[in-house]
Amino acid sequence: MGNEGGAGIAVDEKSLAVRVGGRLRGLRQDRGLTLAALSRECGVSVSYLSAVEKGVNHPSLHTLAAITEALGVSIRDVVAEEGQETIRLSAIPRQPSEAAEVSHPLLTLRAFVVTAATGDEGACPVELADRSLFLYVVSGAVTVRIDDTDYTLDTGDALDVTELQEASWRSPAASTVMWVSIPRRRN
Repeated sequence: MGNEGGAGIAVDEKSLAVRVGGRLRGLRQDRGLTLAALSRECGVSVSYLSAVEKGVNHPSLHTLAAITEALGVSIRDVVAEEGQETIRLSAIPRQPSEAAEVSHPLLTLRAFVVTAATGDEGACPVELADRSLFLYVVSGAVTVRIDDTDYTLDTGDALDVTELQEASWRSPAASTVMWVSIPRRRN
């Protein structure tokens, strides 16, 4: 039951549907969502979602987009082949006043490393909408403002915030700080 895909590669539709369905089920469960909750979020019936997760039904592109949007991931995250790159090397910025994204594009986790000189300041480098924030001071010191409260952190300190509107920082000393945001779990 295989069709020819692009570049002469044989595609087993049943196997693909099972893999995509399994990934969707895993993402849903990782987020603590029931089929009913996901159904409400994406506008797809519970029975159809169940059949997609089992690999029985093949969702249209429009339906897959609605499901992945409700799960907070891209279609690419779900249909990426297992053989694709799973290791990505990133470098921590070595110069003051630099930021570099160090997260893998297939993850919903977003991570940046900010290297700052004394007196530098800025906005939170990671997306915060519907996300939790974790930061770790690799070296130096940083003062982080979460909403209206300041927290001064030194080398080895960490901060974990699940509900916040905005974040900014200033560096009273040269510092390197890892900023990570992850989708907030829905109950």
